[in-house]
Amino acid sequence: MKFQSSAYLTIDDSSSQRMDDLTSYLYEKGIPAIFYCRGDRLSENPEAAIRAIQKGFVLGNHTCTHQRSSEKDVEWVIDEIERCEHQLDDLHVQAGVAKKGKFFRFPHVDRGTASWIVDYDAYDEINRKAVLMAFAEGLNVELSTRPDPTLFAKRDAIQTYLRQAGYKQPFTDVTHDWFRHGEIANAADCLYTYSNCDWMLTARHQGKWPYKSTGDLKAKAKADKWLSEEGSVNVILAHDQAEIVDITIELIEDLANSGMTFLEV
Repeated sequence: MKFQSSAYLTIDDSSSQRMDDLTSYLYEKGIPAIFYCRGDRLSENPEAAIRAIQKGFVLGNHTCTHQRSSEKDVEWVIDEIERCEHQLDDLHVQAGVAKKGKFFRFPHVDRGTASWIVDYDAYDEINRKAVLMAFAEGLNVELSTRPDPTLFAKRDAIQTYLRQAGYKQPFTDVTHDWFRHGEIANAADCLYTYSNCDWMLTARHQGKWPYKSTGDLKAKAKADKWLSEEGSVNVILAHDQAEIVDITIELIEDLANSGMTFLEV
């Protein structure tokens, strides 16, 4: 199958000890990407992040310690975001490159409402099914009962902070109807439309989830309605985790070899 679609490549959990391998591959292939970085990993491996900036990649914020926002209060979440952003500011100064903007993705895509990444009940039947496929299936989370209203209030408070602090989504031309309208369109944080589920092949997850091999994940991509639709614009979620960098590269290469065009942020 040949793809005639395009996508923004987004990569979470940088900077791993093999970030250089990942950015070198992408740079050589001319594939742009935005890396959402953890402050604790930036502290451990700042040089790779600086080199990524100098290669032209965009770095976004993924908090300092990668914990679930639904389990923390608003002030704690804001502090995590701000401390990571200060690190990103400093790394850009060291790299001698201006930041392209302020971009944020929640760890585990927990926006303060646990597995209710968006308010699924606010969507019509068709779009609700699409949103559930992207998030519940893409993250392989069990959809809990509707959260307590206080969690939705927490989500709204964090969104207000993000907007006031200048965070925004860089994905302006995504074609999915459920992404272009409603809650996601108005979100200050960065979501996605397709997860490549590379994390399922890490040692602690291997064999526990529906996709158990690289071949399974390649087949998943080829079966995806939107990735295979001519002219569609997608946001792909992958990961910078040292133990699976080779797998992540192989999955990206398979998309590129299948005709996927990757877009600049």
